[in-house]
Amino acid sequence: MLNEQIRETIHMFRENLPAEMSNLIEQGAGEISAMDIIERALQRGDTVPTFELTDQNGNTKSLNTYLEKGPVVLTFYRGSWCPYCNLQLKAYSDRLNEITNAGATLVAVTPEQPGALDTLVSDGVAKELTDMVTTDIKFDVLFDENNSLAEQFGLQFTLPESHQQLLEAFNVDVERLNGTNTFVFPDPATYVIDTDGTVKWAFVPNNYRKRAEVDAILAALQTLKN
Repeated sequence: MLNEQIRETIHMFRENLPAEMSNLIEQGAGEISAMDIIERALQRGDTVPTFELTDQNGNTKSLNTYLEKGPVVLTFYRGSWCPYCNLQLKAYSDRLNEITNAGATLVAVTPEQPGALDTLVSDGVAKELTDMVTTDIKFDVLFDENNSLAEQFGLQFTLPESHQQLLEAFNVDVERLNGTNTFVFPDPATYVIDTDGTVKWAFVPNNYRKRAEVDAILAALQTLKN
C-alpha cells in the first residue's frame, strides 16, 4: 500500500538523517498540519474551476476536453524533489490501467516546470532525493504556474521556514524548479471529478506525508456507476 511505503520512507529518514534535519522535518510537518487547508479546499459537491494548463510535452490541455471522455482523477503534488510525491506517482502509474478501465482519466498537477529532473541533476540535489525520482509517468502532468489552479482549489500554502531550510540543505532550488521564489506549494489532494464538473470524492490530507490510495480512488469511481 502507498501509505505503508510512505511510513517506511519516513522511518528511513529518521534512521539516517542527522538529528537536526529530522527535527526540522517534524517541526515543519506539525506546522503544515496546523494550517486551515481542509477548511479552504474544495470538497464533495463543489464545482471545480475549468482550466487550461501545459503538459510535460508543451501541449495545452483543458479540463473540459478530459471530461468529454469521462470522469477525471485530478491529483496535486509538490515536485520531483519530494520523495512522497514520487512514491505516489509510481503507485498511480503502476495501476493506471485499473483507473483507465474504470472509465477515468488520471491527471497530475504540479507547480514544477517541465524538465525538473534535469534541473535536479545539474544542481547536484542530495542523492537521498534524486535516487527516488520517478521518471516513467504514464499520464499527463500539468504545470500549474504560480499555483494558480491550486489556489482556486484552496490547496495552496507557504512552506514553513523549517522546511525551507531543509530544501536549501538538500540543494533544492525552488526558484529554478518552479520559476518563483515564493515557496508556495499545493496540499497533495486528490479529486474524483464527474463529467458535469462536480467533485464526487475528495481526499485533502492537510499532511504531505499522506496520499490517496488507488483502492480508494477506484471505489470512488465505482460509485459513479451505481
